[in-house]
Amino acid sequence: MDEITKRKLRAVGAIAVLVGVVLAIFFVFYQIREKKNTTMRLRNFYSDMHQTLQFSMNLNFTPEIWGFKKGYRNADIINNYIAQYMRVEKNCVTESGDCFPNTFYKNFKKKPTKLNLSKYPSFVLNNGIAIAFETIGKCKKAESVCAIVYVDMNSIEEPNTFGKDLFIFMLLNSKQKPFLPYNIKISRDKLANDPKMGCNKEAEMPMYCSAYLYDNEWIMDKKYPW
Repeated sequence: MDEITKRKLRAVGAIAVLVGVVLAIFFVFYQIREKKNTTMRLRNFYSDMHQTLQFSMNLNFTPEIWGFKKGYRNADIINNYIAQYMRVEKNCVTESGDCFPNTFYKNFKKKPTKLNLSKYPSFVLNNGIAIAFETIGKCKKAESVCAIVYVDMNSIEEPNTFGKDLFIFMLLNSKQKPFLPYNIKISRDKLANDPKMGCNKEAEMPMYCSAYLYDNEWIMDKKYPW
């Protein structure tokens, strides 16, 4: 191999290394931007949802009289007491539609969980956020949970992963705090480290990430598993 060929090969190798470094830096900054954008939108959504429920309760009283029934779609309740006060672009409350992906949501290890939200009563806001409801009780008692609220930051788009674009909340029979992250009252250590639902890479179904972020002032710190 002559000297000119060797120089060309060295130049190609140097360029390849440089391209790899640039791509790695770009990927890091892209992830940082995605994390900040996700937490900002999630924080704003939380505030908007809380205000929406407060407004609805001022007109319609607390959820204990709305008529929630466990195991039912409760379409009229969701439409009349929640959806009509929000900027809904697509409504899948009465009948199943394509507001949520017809797939099983993944954990941080990219393993499918048992959660598929495509059949749940749901709607999509004009900012692309999708909201689904799972009624778990009649919520007659004060502070009791009426429904689990699933929030997908980009509707049917990927990554369809807990803690990245899917976050879990609760709708409660409460005048002061009708909307809170799922299981917010448990300890911070359990929110982060619970092996089944904690916000960590090993959890089977990390449902506590919204509570972890809420408790951390909506910041994805270095411990966050994304």
